[in-house]
Amino acid sequence: MSGLGAVLTIVVFLDYSVSWDHVLLLLVAFTTGFTLTAGSMIINDVVDVEVDKLNKPWKPLPRGEASAKTALVLAALTTTLGVLVNITTSNYKLTITALIYALAGITYSFLRKYWWSHTLVAFSTTGPIVYGYIASNQPLHKIQLAALFTLIVFLATLGREILKAVQDYRGDLERGYFTVATKYGVNTAIKVMLTTGLLATLLAVVSTIVLNTGVFYKTLILITAILYTHSLIEAYKNNKKLEILEKSRKKTLVAMNIGLLAFWLSGL
Repeated sequence: MSGLGAVLTIVVFLDYSVSWDHVLLLLVAFTTGFTLTAGSMIINDVVDVEVDKLNKPWKPLPRGEASAKTALVLAALTTTLGVLVNITTSNYKLTITALIYALAGITYSFLRKYWWSHTLVAFSTTGPIVYGYIASNQPLHKIQLAALFTLIVFLATLGREILKAVQDYRGDLERGYFTVATKYGVNTAIKVMLTTGLLATLLAVVSTIVLNTGVFYKTLILITAILYTHSLIEAYKNNKKLEILEKSRKKTLVAMNIGLLAFWLSGL
């Protein structure tokens, strides 16, 4: 999703005027998004292997189907490739952007003892949009779309991360991880989750009014807002039931995917 997201974001910011001259840039964008996300997630699995034995025992490392050493080598290779491949574009801003997002994705796994580490995950998910905007030479007529949608993605992801923290409360508590849920309690966490998510939804609805976007964007964003809000409210009301929390988390992912589709079709 990150690789494809970076590619389609560039296409959006170029007003869908893509030619053969852009092929290398699009290949680099896909490689960057794919490898940096892979590297960050692999490192997270290595660091979280013990807590995953409680929260997510089906993963390869907790099940003993992969070794931590092999995982770290793969993470190092993918992360290095994700940053250095941008040198081929001769755009130093892209290399710096890739490096910043790589560091954010990696350091998150080592800052789990701080409750605000949630924000690093949310920041990381804005990568394809920021990267795509810079790669397309920062068109001024798209700056409002870039800024507003980046904020929407940040807040929506933050809400989903806090929902996950409520799900993982038991394992995180035993591991000594500080999340909003373990530090301030589940009741506080679900209130923050709902507030953050509703703010993201509100901004999404506002964007259909203030941005010069097409009918596809407006329609899909409204669907996204309804589905995402319903998912969070369901989780808020049933925060003690893990099965419902998991269903709600999956629904938020579906909603966010529809939102991304809206963004990619925003100019049509």
